[in-house]
Amino acid sequence: MASCVRSALLIGVAAPAIVPWSHSVAFAQDQKATQPEKKLTTTTTSDNSYGEGGTKLTTSDDDEDLQATLQHVVATYDPVNGRRIYVNGEFTGDADPSASSTIADWDDTFAFVLGNEVSGDRQFEGIFRLVAVHNRALTPEQINQNFQAGVGEKFYLLFSVSHLVDVPQAYIMFEVSQLDSYGYLFDKPTFISLDPAARPGSIPLAGMRIGVNGSEAQVGQAYRTLDTAITDSLYGPLGQPLSTIGTVIGLEKGPEADEFFLTFDVLGSRQNVRTDAVPLAPAPPPDVQRAADVGLRVFDEINATMSELTGVSPTRPSVQATYEQVKQALPTIENIDTFVSAHPVAIAQLAIQYCDALVEDTGARSAYFPGFNFAASPAVAFNAAGRAIVLDSLVGRMMTQNVATEPNASEVRGDLDAMITRLAACGGSCAAGRTETIVKASCAALLGSAVTLVH
Repeated sequence: MASCVRSALLIGVAAPAIVPWSHSVAFAQDQKATQPEKKLTTTTTSDNSYGEGGTKLTTSDDDEDLQATLQHVVATYDPVNGRRIYVNGEFTGDADPSASSTIADWDDTFAFVLGNEVSGDRQFEGIFRLVAVHNRALTPEQINQNFQAGVGEKFYLLFSVSHLVDVPQAYIMFEVSQLDSYGYLFDKPTFISLDPAARPGSIPLAGMRIGVNGSEAQVGQAYRTLDTAITDSLYGPLGQPLSTIGTVIGLEKGPEADEFFLTFDVLGSRQNVRTDAVPLAPAPPPDVQRAADVGLRVFDEINATMSELTGVSPTRPSVQATYEQVKQALPTIENIDTFVSAHPVAIAQLAIQYCDALVEDTGARSAYFPGFNFAASPAVAFNAAGRAIVLDSLVGRMMTQNVATEPNASEVRGDLDAMITRLAACGGSCAAGRTETIVKASCAALLGSAVTLVH
């Protein structure tokens, strides 16, 4: 049961509905009743007309206008025609038992409520697919236009029956849309031939059911009682409609994978017929940006990598102090799109500290650069043999061979060789400790490059 407060509407409900309303509220139905009811406070009704004792407009029990399936329900009111109810675009024909009146005495301070009373004790048990409230009574033509428009994206499913009824290119066609996260709306079943010259003759059809993924759906079989005939007299340019009602079939695997088929108690001269499964057309794939092939090492990875490449412990006081100082400027996530200019600056500072610690430790540097003479002047230390020792040690230890995302090792070696040559060209005016400084600079240039940052 769905309702509104005093100055709105109280609606007795039946089957789930797509419901634009005219001068009223929208409602859907539960799956127990077979008719809707409408109550309205007017100038000729009591203040309690919206409650249990109010005069209600109800569709005929015998007509069974509403079914336990998704439907389009509209209620209108105007002073001349009073209350009217439309189901799937058609006026039900039920006369309003109340006298003509107006709603001039409505109190606009009352709340507008859908799905329950303001007291919270009349929970609605249906589905709102679409709700619209109009400030005037829609015409029958407008109501039918809204019903024909429907809700959401639609697909047409064609189930071939040519091999069963001896009509070329014959199909049972449904208009299908994904209702929500749990079901599909099947609507407007139609027999149609894609051959414009084809005529059906007379084809009996009874007991049509919808199957999904190999078995008939357990609920939503609104066409199981269908008993009709496809005839030349009823067949038109757009085929022959088989039913005016829709139904909801449960979603199982999703639109990309669910496959549907039909079964019939009777179709033409055949009985207990089953058609082949038809997959629902999948939605186009989302336009998602392709992930980059490379990413950034984050702060702790960079620190661990530099320690591994130089052999210097990250707990050495000078290194640890520098790391804590620049940690906030190092990458925190691996996405390459997060790269900023602060990253290489912080990495360069940390690389310089690691290389300084390596070269200042005489035992560590002797093991790292075996045979290199740190005590000699740059002109002597960086002769061809000396440069080869430094370059072999740095490039060989810090770069992985045959990795697609690594820089070209020979080009890196050439750049470092050119840098060492320039820094060593100080002749007899080289400062004390210049050789150690050049090795530190060469080490930091490679350790603080994209070789360490990018992976």
